[in-house]
Amino acid sequence: MSVTSTVEFEVRWGECDPAGIVYHPHYLDWFSVTRMHLFRNHGAPYMASFHDNGVVLVALGVECEFRKVVRAEDVVRVTAELLDLTRTRMSIEYRVTDGVGEMVATGRTRHAFVDKQQHPINVAKKSPELWSILTRMKNAK
Repeated sequence: MSVTSTVEFEVRWGECDPAGIVYHPHYLDWFSVTRMHLFRNHGAPYMASFHDNGVVLVALGVECEFRKVVRAEDVVRVTAELLDLTRTRMSIEYRVTDGVGEMVATGRTRHAFVDKQQHPINVAKKSPELWSILTRMKNAK
């Protein structure tokens, strides 16, 4: 089991459809924010550790399964965990719970490591320090 990071969000009206229910693309925004917190909280802030080192993390796919309605003014907690890691790809799992801890949604994003010209890279060779942090995150108990 690897390390996790959790971010709390209060649902804003602007994130909702006219019925006051969270519009589904906002879950992806929450995933992105939580993913950046995950990296930063464990020693790899995205801009410094990835971007400034010429490592771009591109999305290959995203999944989200909705289990419960979330409305304006509700509080949700999004937890991210580094699920899979290779030298060229990674996937992150997300769990979204409400204020009483009930599961609201689950999700996953899959990413590839590329350079700024969008060519695939081996992150262990391109940035050994980042690779060390990522493997430590993945292997933490």
